[in-house]
Amino acid sequence: MNFRAMSILLIAALWAVAEPGFTAQWSPSLSAVIRDANKEGKLKLMWGEGTLGGTKGVAKFETMMNQMFGTNVKIGFTPGAAMPQMGSQIAAEYAAGQSAASDVYIGADSYLAPLVKHKLFYEVDWPKLLPGRITSEMVEGGHTSLRVYTGLPGIPYNTRRAPGGEAPKSLKDMLKPQWKGKIASTPYVTSLNILAAKEMWGKEAALDYVRQLSKQVAGLIRCNEIERVASGEFLAFVMDCSGSQTFEAHAHGAPVEHVIPVDGAMIRHRMLTVPKNAEHPNAAKLFTTFMLTKEAQKQLWDTDFSDMYLFPESQMGQRVRRAEKQGAKFFVPTVDWVATNPEIDTISEEMVKIMTQK
Repeated sequence: MNFRAMSILLIAALWAVAEPGFTAQWSPSLSAVIRDANKEGKLKLMWGEGTLGGTKGVAKFETMMNQMFGTNVKIGFTPGAAMPQMGSQIAAEYAAGQSAASDVYIGADSYLAPLVKHKLFYEVDWPKLLPGRITSEMVEGGHTSLRVYTGLPGIPYNTRRAPGGEAPKSLKDMLKPQWKGKIASTPYVTSLNILAAKEMWGKEAALDYVRQLSKQVAGLIRCNEIERVASGEFLAFVMDCSGSQTFEAHAHGAPVEHVIPVDGAMIRHRMLTVPKNAEHPNAAKLFTTFMLTKEAQKQLWDTDFSDMYLFPESQMGQRVRRAEKQGAKFFVPTVDWVATNPEIDTISEEMVKIMTQK
């Protein structure tokens, strides 16, 4: 090897040491984000303690991200409000010319649609950052929103106390006499409003179902109260938010199972976005990209019992495929779908009145 060749190798080695995170395994676009994120050195996050593992989960993700990319980004996490309230807070801060309370916003399709409409978030070529892993199908809202995990709304039920020992298979099963006075729903009609989509039941059929269901329910609970089904206070819950609470309770020995109704199968997503008023936008982009890596997705399942169904190793993906074999045809509402179907909000309000004025 001549002197010139040795010099080139030495310079390359020194560059790799001098530039944390520089490695040939990352795309040029991601390598640039890694360098800029490391220069920022910080990331500020705020969301509910029950999201992405809360304080403990974020600490784990910080360690994993820095090890993966060779960075030294310090993540400061503050437990915050629910997703709708956090979205409103970031929007108000943006309008006031203030930095965002969180460098990354996490939200569902229905929460993101109005925020995307007001151009609150950066547009990012997410697939270019992690080619072969992130695909265009995972990106919504005009290149702003990256799906990070999947929710499968369904019917958790108590396996020991189900009437006749029979598991429900559909939403309409929950209208049968044996379930009357023994089930719960949510005061915010989780995903029942989506039944009103023309792609599903349509407005009148969905409203009629909620009227009938309201006569069956014995109480209204939140999605994180699955222990009330496990204890037998309620024998089933129509519908939950994502299935993850049931999967976790089942893994810890609770007598609960989660049913994806064949007549109301949906795939919902939680997405990460970077507000334009983020203090550390590159660290935010790096964290968002990291959450789609195989390692982060496995950790997400271990802490949140959620992951992104489009990945071949996904636990949620396995559940989707099993349900499809049983006849379920999934509807996937997106940010763009919500934006072009504003009547769903009005229908939701009507359903809430029906359910809460029982």
